[in-house]
Amino acid sequence: MFKLLKYDFYHLRKTSKFIVFPVVIVMFAILSPITARYMNQLLDLALADSGLNIVLTNPVVLDSYIQYIGNLYETILFVVLFIGVGFFIKDKTKGLLPLVLSKPISKTKYLLSKYISLSILILASLLLGYFVFSYYTYFIFEEIDLAGMLITTLLFFIYVLYILSISLFTATHFKSYLASVSVTFGIYILTSMLTIFEVSVFKYLPGFISSNSVDILIGEEVVGDVLINVGVTLLISIVFIFFSIKKFVKQDI
Repeated sequence: MFKLLKYDFYHLRKTSKFIVFPVVIVMFAILSPITARYMNQLLDLALADSGLNIVLTNPVVLDSYIQYIGNLYETILFVVLFIGVGFFIKDKTKGLLPLVLSKPISKTKYLLSKYISLSILILASLLLGYFVFSYYTYFIFEEIDLAGMLITTLLFFIYVLYILSISLFTATHFKSYLASVSVTFGIYILTSMLTIFEVSVFKYLPGFISSNSVDILIGEEVVGDVLINVGVTLLISIVFIFFSIKKFVKQDI
């Protein structure tokens, strides 16, 4: 397993994936507090000649939090989805899978190594983004909820694990990158849409992690609900990984 992880990290270092995640996350970590702080001033300038008299409230630190969370779930998540599918299906689409598995390698460990290595890279990038965001937010707003933002970062990482598990599942069930990405995106949209229904059991689905993050930052979270939400998300992720391995082990490569 260690050798497989070493191989996957070596591959990541040789590709843009090793740079994309930390660079993009740090970029939004810097831009989010700046955007939150000066957005009203930009709107004032844009509306100066329009004749509209709109009273805008002064930005507060919560605006910075919400801006960053929005960027994570609306932009970074799609980067994870598209790169994740590509990383998992690369050996198959390039015809390298028979060569790789011709060696005495466990198929289960092969899949888990890819999943774990990419997850570690994303977690390290998110923690880097957390420190950068905390610094710039404190510098601009002179306050920062370090504990709340750390929990928010870890909650997003749990959601990333869920998205990666779907990506792994589709990569093992389909032969093309386009099909895998399409189905992964479809499952993501479907599960996200379930959050609009006012059904009590749905509040524990993965799509509610983002709203729970906001609740934590404004002090309105229900700890039990958050823990159940995390548990359900991890359980669904494990199910996707299990069926990915089951399918992959049975494939004649």
